[in-house]
Amino acid sequence: MDIVLGASGHVGSTVARRLLEQGRAITVVLHRPEQAAAWSALGASVAVLDVHDTAALTAAFCKARRAFLLNPPASPSLDVDREERRTIQSILEAVRGASLEKIVVQSTYGAQDNPHCGDLGSLYTFEQGARETGVPLCVVRAAYFMSNWYGALSTARQSGVFPSLLPKDLKAPMVAPQDVGELGARLLVAPVEETGTYSIEGPETYTPEDVATALSAVVGRDVTVDEIPRPQWPEFYRSHGFCPEAAQSCATMTGIFVDGRYERPRTPLRGATDLQTCLRDQASISSR
Repeated sequence: MDIVLGASGHVGSTVARRLLEQGRAITVVLHRPEQAAAWSALGASVAVLDVHDTAALTAAFCKARRAFLLNPPASPSLDVDREERRTIQSILEAVRGASLEKIVVQSTYGAQDNPHCGDLGSLYTFEQGARETGVPLCVVRAAYFMSNWYGALSTARQSGVFPSLLPKDLKAPMVAPQDVGELGARLLVAPVEETGTYSIEGPETYTPEDVATALSAVVGRDVTVDEIPRPQWPEFYRSHGFCPEAAQSCATMTGIFVDGRYERPRTPLRGATDLQTCLRDQASISSR
């Protein structure tokens, strides 16, 4: 039995579907019970629970041999640094309380030991804690998710403009979440001895100007970038529902990414999905 966290999201759902396609017995962990029927219809077992309920999560893990683990994002209305570490500790305690033979952890480019830099810090904590469990481990470090631009589809369609905290001409590694899920599924079923850190990005790097070009092709109108100056980043996050602590943490994370203050992998794996295809697929899903 394999168990998959985050099956309601882009990455986890891809992992779960690929495992089912291979005929593997899986359990998906869901937070909302209304999502259970769709997964049951696909042949998955379902555990509806709160990942902060460590006892329930441990019990679910005890029924599995392998686990795909990701850290569900905390609400930005809360202190994300504190809340995500609380979630991570619950997941890790559940791993320690089970007898898993292999785990795959989704992480990110730029993961680093910093208590106040959003996902970069929390996922570093996740990586380190997972290593300390002693369970054979694969870490999937993903580049900037192309899905971060999904929200721009509606604004681009409506106004022909979308905001970007990244400079217009900044070339950045990006990856489609489904390609990350494909890799996660492959590593989960690989021999236990196949461990290590695997970095993945898309077929090429992209700038926000490239995003505008891709959006133009998808929505059928000219699209331009509204570059948000760095001093306005915290306020931009706050205007989107982030509490002051979360806004500052995410602004710090953005600065690290923009300044390139992280180690880029020399030989990353390459996902096959290009930016325009990723955005077009999402637009198609959203229109159903």
